[in-house]
Parts: sequence; structure tokens; C-alpha cells
Amino acid sequence: MKKLYFLLLISANLSAQTINFSGKLADQETKKPIVYANISFLDSNKGISTLEDGTFNLKVDKKLLYKKIHISCLNYKDTIVLAKELQNKTLFLKPKNFQLDEVLISKRLEKELTIDKYKRRDIKSSFGAVKGKPWIVTKFFKFDEKYKETPFLKEVIVYFDGLLFRHKSKFRVRLFKKDTISNKPSLDLIAKDIIVKARKIDGKVKIDISKFDLEFPQEGFFIGLERLHIPYNFHEYTYTKEGGKKKFKAIEVAPSFGATYTKDSIQVFSSGKWRSFYFPQKFYEGNQIQPAISLTLSN
Repeated sequence: MKKLYFLLLISANLSAQTINFSGKLADQETKKPIVYANISFLDSNKGISTLEDGTFNLKVDKKLLYKKIHISCLNYKDTIVLAKELQNKTLFLKPKNFQLDEVLISKRLEKELTIDKYKRRDIKSSFGAVKGKPWIVTKFFKFDEKYKETPFLKEVIVYFDGLLFRHKSKFRVRLFKKDTISNKPSLDLIAKDIIVKARKIDGKVKIDISKFDLEFPQEGFFIGLERLHIPYNFHEYTYTKEGGKKKFKAIEVAPSFGATYTKDSIQVFSSGKWRSFYFPQKFYEGNQIQPAISLTLSN
């Protein structure tokens, strides 16, 4: 009986340390919910994305309520607050004011050029993730004089990895200007939220961006793939450790973006910062990997 009481006491203690961190994000001006904003704890590998109604719910250690969180979402200024300031509350974020250039161009889609076409054999690895912090991985597109004949950005094509890790998913596509001083991504080129839905059978998806009438920037630009930590993207799987037989469970966050080799570093956004990432592996043949993204241009 004493043993049972001791176990119950331990169980109660453990459950007391874990709480539901929940709240809501809304627009300060319109009061509408902010959809798919990414929330990350700066001192922990914990994060979540808001749902369609702006709410979120994440099980965390109680002590994390006194830690800082970073809130990131397209069209809103990055915000850092203590987690307890958002617990069971609604936080109103002030939207950015975008000054869009006036479009006075009339054009016909007669000529096209696709940059970096890929076939299935070109996909060498993947950018997958288990449940943790949301992040953005990018690929840089450098300007070339030959693009002047087809200067407009028409279509982005995103490739996924093999069938084994392919699930239904949603993710955000973002286009970033290049900061000419740091050479890192800076401001968004498109203010509109581009949420892409991929099916389980998709090996790639095509995203039409022709309506934005964007010309290829001469300083180049980044295409970013932003992972969303929402239940729709969570998929449980089992695995065994090398040399063992015991099965373990984990949660994968879809999609698993296809990757190709590169000799260059890439830019990754996590915990409120852009970081240069270069980590070549022997099984990458000494190369870094970058997301497999094609870009179609038109005149």
C-alpha cells in the first residue's frame, strides 16, 4: 500500500510540473485572429503555430512560463514577450504597414524559363522535422543577365522527399529581399499570406505567383519554406535504435521538403534569428544540402 501511495505521489508531482500553455493571437486593428503564427520558446526546443481561429495549445514544463517566447508571422513585427503574458490571454499584434509599388506593366506570357529543374533522382536528402520549434529554410536565387528576357516571377515549384515520409500537409511560402550588407533575408517581397496544401501523393507542388507582377531583383532574392506546427501536420511514427529491437514513438511534422546538394551555405530562421547553415556530411559527398525549389520566369 505504501508503494502504491509513493507511485501516486510521484505521478501527481510530475503532472503538476506540466501545464497547457494556451492563448490567442489577434490583429490589433481588425481584432481578427492571426492564423499560422509561429511561437517559439527562446531557451527551449519547444514551439507551436496558431490555428485558424488564432488559438494555440502546447504542453510545457511549468517553469517555461517565466521564459521568453518569440512570435513570428508574415505582415506582423516580430514580438518577444514572457510566456506568462500570453498564458490564457489574447495578445494583439500590430500589423506592418506595407508600401507596395504601383504596377504599370502590361505583359503577355509568351516566353518562359525554368531555373533549376529537378528530377526524382536529383533529390538527395530532405528537410524533415520532429515536433519542436517551427523554422524557415531558404534557397537563394542569384540574378543572371539572361533573365532579362523573362524578368517576371511566374511560378515556384517545391519538391518533397521519398514516399516513405510523405504526408498531407500545409506550409507557408515566403519570398525575401536580400539585405545587401548582411547578405541575409530581410523584408518580404509579397505581403499576401501564401499557404500551400500538399496531398500525400504529391511529389511536388506548383505555386502560381504571376499575379504579383514581381520582377527578378538584380541583387537576387530568397525563397523560404516555413514549417507550421499545427495538428494537421503532425504524424506519429515508430522507430528502433540501431542495434536494438525496442520500438519508440515520435511525432513528425510534415512536409518533408526535398533537398539537393550545394557547395554554399544556406539561411535558416529559428528563434527569431537568421543563421548561416553549413554542415557537410560524408553521406552528402562533402556537400551541404538546400531545399529543392525550381523557379519559372516569364516575359
